[in-house]
Amino acid sequence: MKSIVLYFSYSGNTDEMAKKAADFTSSDICELKSPFPLSDDIKIVHDMAVEAKLFPKERNAIAVPFDHRPYSVFIIGSPLWLGTYPEFVIDYLKSIDWRGRKIFPFISFAGTRGNYLEELKAVCKGASVAMPFEMHGNKDFYTRPQEELDFELWLKQINIFTRNLK
Repeated sequence: MKSIVLYFSYSGNTDEMAKKAADFTSSDICELKSPFPLSDDIKIVHDMAVEAKLFPKERNAIAVPFDHRPYSVFIIGSPLWLGTYPEFVIDYLKSIDWRGRKIFPFISFAGTRGNYLEELKAVCKGASVAMPFEMHGNKDFYTRPQEELDFELWLKQINIFTRNLK
């Protein structure tokens, strides 16, 4: 089974996790970029997320920057903003035909988990969604040895599923 790590990272934590996931599972990797500039000031980004949540707008899908058709396994990583994925991450996910695919989500968050998993399932209709890996807190991933070990155990499940045994 061909697999890909599809991710967005704001602060760098998800980037570190995505690279580890790609290496550990022998997956391809694709970073999703914001279609608009994001401030380095997390307070401004938070206000933007609040506005998007309080005043949702109909948004179009954004084509992912790769041919998604060969992949049957997607390892999707993102930070959560106010308990949900950044709106443009959802817009990217809307562009994929999810029928018959398997999703292994991982997230990082400092606040609430919200209903991100239900939102992911609703956007990715037709996919089977595995139990996610959730990293709480805003400390660097590699300064948290227990979470790194837990992440590796979670990644082993993907290797078993894809028969990429390490």
